[in-house]
Amino acid sequence: MPRLIPLAILFAGALAPPASAKLTISPAPGTPDASPQTQISILGIAPSRIASVSVTGATSGAHPGELRRYSGGRGASFVPAQPLTEDEHVDVVVSIRGRSPVRFSFTVAHFAGPLPLLNPTGRQPDKQQHFVSRPDLIPPRIAVRKSSPKVTGGIFLTPLPSPTVHPGSNNTVTINPVGPGGPMIIDGRGELVWFQQLELPDVAANLRIQRFAGKRVLTWWQGGVTPFAFGLGEGVIADTSYRTLRTVKAGNGYPMDLHEFELTAEGDALFTIYSPIMVHLPGTPEGQLSLMMDAIVQQVDVRTGLVVWEWHGYGHIPLSQSYATPQNSISYDAYHFNSIQSLANGHVLVSARDTSAIYDVDQASGRIVWTLGGRASTFRLGRGARFWLQHDARMLPNGQITMFDDEAGPPRKAASRGLILALDHRRRTARVVRQYKRSGSTSAQSEGSLQKLPGGNVFLGWGAEPFFSEFTAGGRLLFDASLPEDDGSYRILRFPWSATPRTRPDAAARRTGPSSVSVYASWNGATTVARWQVLAGSDAASLAPVATATRSGFETRIDVSGAATTFAARALSARGRTLATSPPVSAP
Repeated sequence: MPRLIPLAILFAGALAPPASAKLTISPAPGTPDASPQTQISILGIAPSRIASVSVTGATSGAHPGELRRYSGGRGASFVPAQPLTEDEHVDVVVSIRGRSPVRFSFTVAHFAGPLPLLNPTGRQPDKQQHFVSRPDLIPPRIAVRKSSPKVTGGIFLTPLPSPTVHPGSNNTVTINPVGPGGPMIIDGRGELVWFQQLELPDVAANLRIQRFAGKRVLTWWQGGVTPFAFGLGEGVIADTSYRTLRTVKAGNGYPMDLHEFELTAEGDALFTIYSPIMVHLPGTPEGQLSLMMDAIVQQVDVRTGLVVWEWHGYGHIPLSQSYATPQNSISYDAYHFNSIQSLANGHVLVSARDTSAIYDVDQASGRIVWTLGGRASTFRLGRGARFWLQHDARMLPNGQITMFDDEAGPPRKAASRGLILALDHRRRTARVVRQYKRSGSTSAQSEGSLQKLPGGNVFLGWGAEPFFSEFTAGGRLLFDASLPEDDGSYRILRFPWSATPRTRPDAAARRTGPSSVSVYASWNGATTVARWQVLAGSDAASLAPVATATRSGFETRIDVSGAATTFAARALSARGRTLATSPPVSAP
């Protein structure tokens, strides 16, 4: 495997970065599989100090281009006017005023052909919810097994068919869909709050609350999923009334993968990319190329769409550290990055499922600072601390590491668990602080999440298994619920949530007798409706209040009597204030 040269070495001496930031250039020197459409990303220096960028391909020759600035004056990307050529060696010279030129090279990937998307058409109506006022919405049914008044706010999930995929099998994903996917919020009783239903083959992942431009926003990924368990899509940023503010696309010619979509304080998006490439693998005949999935971390300036940083697993993590092999995985997914977290001081935490390891990566140098778990762990793992095919690794402010430890795919232990580890960097040890398990042997073949909540409770999504649970810090189960069998959610999280949609409520009227009508009212996404008021009349111009009822779940039924043929539903707050009124509907 090509050896990457740390940028810290290239930038030594006269090339020392300014005190406020570290000069960070990507593709990293020695990258073996850069995109033909790659930008030369130069982060950590004022754009005015970049005098010139020279890009020369061994096959394609010199490439003129344009220097485009990042928001906030943090640097710029050189965007070549024409793509590079696959398989070619590329030399780059970045001339910076007041410094010696930075010279490095990389190689362009040999890409495999495009991969198909899963497009399941099956449905299981008995496992779906059905509403008279919104017959177009068919979210999955939620079963609450154990409830608690302490579980407040919203529970954020993205239902999708549960896959079974692991490095110990040469099968592609097998799924049995319940219904369409999309970002979904429910309350602590399992009642639907909001569902943005997507059309197949699109599904969603990673619904959560983050901050963008100083405000709370909803974010999620949406797109199609390949049979090799990675996504081809984009990120969505929406406001608290569910209005889309921005869509975020990957740069350098790649589609965005589903496994991560994190916004940084600088206004960037960090996410995963999976790149099918053809490579010569050790032990194979000279000249023979094999399909392999490289896992990539990319950071994009949301305001400009420019790539500010990119890091490839291939070239940084030896293939010998992977538990996947070309023999036990059709796609040879050697790394399978599934979470990224921006840390302080220009570091990034990366979780790789198929190496069963977590990496602290220094962005400026591209160097792996330490490795937790897997075949090359920097830390000695104490009793019970070893994990297997983990997901959603995070570093807490106190330095502890949280994760969902699948322990399956193929199974190593009887049950998956939530796991918190304490790291001793001086002694290079890791010990278990706490673990969280459901009763029985819930074993998730893939996916999963662990969220440490304010106050100390822990919320777990059980990934490919349909369950989601909340525990006290000490491990007592407070809440337990599930999606239907065959459905799962890549992550499930809990946040305080209050929203008033920009849409109007929905209503439907069904005549139940000569002088009786049932009116059904709902408002997708609304959280502040306390009561529904029914308006009735002979036409839309003569509507007047005739009945009120307490809101009862996503859809409320109100029975009314009289000769009226036209109806509307008015949403009222707890103080009786009118929030919005549905369009009129008829019941002849």
